[in-house]
Amino acid sequence: MTGTLRYELKFHIPPFNAAILEKKLQYIIPYDENGTDGVYNVKSLYFDDFYDQALSGKMDGTFKLPKFRVRIYNDCLEFKKLERKLKRGDIVSKKSILINDDEYFRFIECSRSFSHEFPELQARPLKPRVIISYRRKAFVYKPGNVRITIDSDIKTSINQNPCLYRPACFINLPAPENIVFEVKYTGMFPDHLRAVFQEAGIRQSISKYAMGRMAGIYR
Repeated sequence: MTGTLRYELKFHIPPFNAAILEKKLQYIIPYDENGTDGVYNVKSLYFDDFYDQALSGKMDGTFKLPKFRVRIYNDCLEFKKLERKLKRGDIVSKKSILINDDEYFRFIECSRSFSHEFPELQARPLKPRVIISYRRKAFVYKPGNVRITIDSDIKTSINQNPCLYRPACFINLPAPENIVFEVKYTGMFPDHLRAVFQEAGIRQSISKYAMGRMAGIYR
């Protein structure tokens, strides 16, 4: 089990700007060693309650409920993380646990069965809503625990009752929402990196879950 508290800044950027930022980052910060030249693929199965309160809270700016997801990397179903993510302003609280196949299907059938790990689930049963898939290029700078990512080729599933163990039908998110630049850190943010993300433009409140749900609804 892991738990983190960190700052998280997000930007939508056009492909040309993303390519320039990627080139600059290659010279000043190492790749994430978990990827191939920092690149790996991410799939997240997101959950919400009967009233879609996590989605509606994001859309209308009211009190935000935590988002729950099961995440895999490079389509490897042997390594699955069940995560809870809650954002307040620029600060994100995230807790994750590794789960096996039996636990994955148990969570889908009855999310309350994990209330010993996540007490919020006791009063808020969840069901799978959408799978978000994307390519991530990641850089890591250990001082300040800085992590910078460029997410592209962002897609959303449009299937009913999505499941990571079944084929899904995906559509691409429309521009400019299909490239997201993220800066995450827990300590002091180094000055020599600050200028890099300032070139990305204006910070925005971005949720891949909300973008994916809305793209599927209005397709």
